[in-house]
Amino acid sequence: MAASSRICIVSPGDALGARVAAATRRQAEVLGDRHEVTLIEDPEPSEAISSFSFASEDHRRSAAVLEAIEAAYQPDRPPHYLEVCDFRAPGLVALQARAAGHELLRGTTIGVRATASAELLALYDGSPELGGEERAAELEREQLRLADRLLWPGGDVLDRYQRHYADLALPPAVRAGCPPPPPEPARALPPAPPAGPLRILCLGALNRRSGVIDLVEACLALPEDEWELTLVGADTETAPLGQSMQMTIEMICGGDPRVRIIEPAADEELHARFGEHDLLAVPSIFEVCSHLALEAMRAGLPVLTTPVGAHVEAVEPGVSGWLCEDVGAAAIGRALTPLVGDPEAVARVRSSKGLAEVVRRAADPKAMLDAYDEMLGEAHAPTSSRAAVQPTQVTAVVPYYRAHLYVAEAVGSLLAQTHTELDVVLVDDGSFAPEDGVLDELAADPRVRVVHQRNRGDTIARNLGITLAEGDYLLMFDADNVLEPEFVARALELLQTDPELAYVTCWLRYIDPGGEALNGGGYAPLGNRVLSSEEENWDGDTAALTSRRWLERLRFPFHPRATIHSDWDLYRRLREVGGYGAVIPEPLARYRIQPQSILRSHDRALHRRSWAEMRSWRRLERAG
Repeated sequence: MAASSRICIVSPGDALGARVAAATRRQAEVLGDRHEVTLIEDPEPSEAISSFSFASEDHRRSAAVLEAIEAAYQPDRPPHYLEVCDFRAPGLVALQARAAGHELLRGTTIGVRATASAELLALYDGSPELGGEERAAELEREQLRLADRLLWPGGDVLDRYQRHYADLALPPAVRAGCPPPPPEPARALPPAPPAGPLRILCLGALNRRSGVIDLVEACLALPEDEWELTLVGADTETAPLGQSMQMTIEMICGGDPRVRIIEPAADEELHARFGEHDLLAVPSIFEVCSHLALEAMRAGLPVLTTPVGAHVEAVEPGVSGWLCEDVGAAAIGRALTPLVGDPEAVARVRSSKGLAEVVRRAADPKAMLDAYDEMLGEAHAPTSSRAAVQPTQVTAVVPYYRAHLYVAEAVGSLLAQTHTELDVVLVDDGSFAPEDGVLDELAADPRVRVVHQRNRGDTIARNLGITLAEGDYLLMFDADNVLEPEFVARALELLQTDPELAYVTCWLRYIDPGGEALNGGGYAPLGNRVLSSEEENWDGDTAALTSRRWLERLRFPFHPRATIHSDWDLYRRLREVGGYGAVIPEPLARYRIQPQSILRSHDRALHRRSWAEMRSWRRLERAG
């Protein structure tokens, strides 16, 4: 048995339904028999980040997860293993933080449990392009890319994930099993009536992926009339063309009294529902694990299921239920026909003692513990100290125009970096007022070089600074912002560790002209690998450390015609040549919001127009 480990499990809460949340709690209880387990449920973002701008609420929640992990552990006792679900990427910020050298997570193995990603759920419900699911899918993919392990429960789940994410290098897979269902009820199911129709129960939301329409059509096409179907679940608008599933089913049934739809049952009513029926049908088109199916079998109700999800491993034909040969109405009908014709066969299984034993074997806590022990034994690594940054010159490029009130603070923050091999090229973009004499004062420091050009805009000034810079790594910075002392060293470590990285940026904290924090919070970028959207910039701010060799792959670093979005355009052009950025998810830079700043002085229409022009120029460049 592996040594006891500190395990942190992040619950999906009720986002995937109360049963998935309950299964996560049972998983934590099982692992707690051998390990020190911390369960994080429904963390709320702190006031410090609640006002930040995030790419989505999923992105914000993942930041709250990192805060909860930081609150639960001490630096001298970090988690050995962290597990999150794939649904809506709750572990994304924690994974970004670990990649950026977070002291608490540096030695932590991070696994993603397959519970059903939002991308897959939307796909099987017929709405991959509706309701903002594209962004959730992109966050989920980045979480999978950064993770160390993919945990799957069994059945066809891994094969389905590998086929769907064939374009993504999934992390190594670990078969971890399903958590056991709740304890078996104290009372047995009442015996089935000696005669009468086969009473079929289907539980769960009425959605497309559940296959409920296939089940209804299969029942209506049965050659025998001796059946009843009860659907217990909330309606959804996932029928074709976004229509109500309940209304669609009612239209298909045409008032057939054998089919009834009732409101979802409370948990305390669930056993009563089991007792009123002979068979639970699970006709899913897509499923990871039907916890309801395991509960039904544990209670003594046999299951008819399509060959989808991990729960099928608990279905032994004629012992605990029956397995359809495929999904769809035809396959379900073929499986139902002999059962409707011979209800006594169903009654024999229903009254047998074998169902609970089959579930016990399929969801064996010891098997889950052994799987985690093996994984932790392979992946467990001691927390390492931060890698030493190799000596290298960094040049900060700072365009200047009428920023005399702030430039000394900006340059001072650059010269105060913990990475001391740093010089500054200040490019005066035609600002020659008396107060701009502050540049001469700054040039007295041998680490600061001031050059002048006529007023041509900050993009031309940045390109001139890059041409004059001597460092292998270039820090882009604005003359009115402030950089925290450790940014360059942290970013340089990432770039030296992964030479394929093109740039490293960080979160920003907004400040007012006087340097005080603004209620508007800050900006939490994602890097240029994650989102495909051309509507908003989540690639990063200008404040970034960039590898010179990546900039040299471009015709010019900053587009000379750019006005508002030169940084975003740079990151998009880097992406086109395979250069991706990483984010340190900490506010290591302070962004000063001026009354005349781009954020305040340009309306949304002008922003959209500017970015549309940048996209057009990129297309023209690609066309030659």
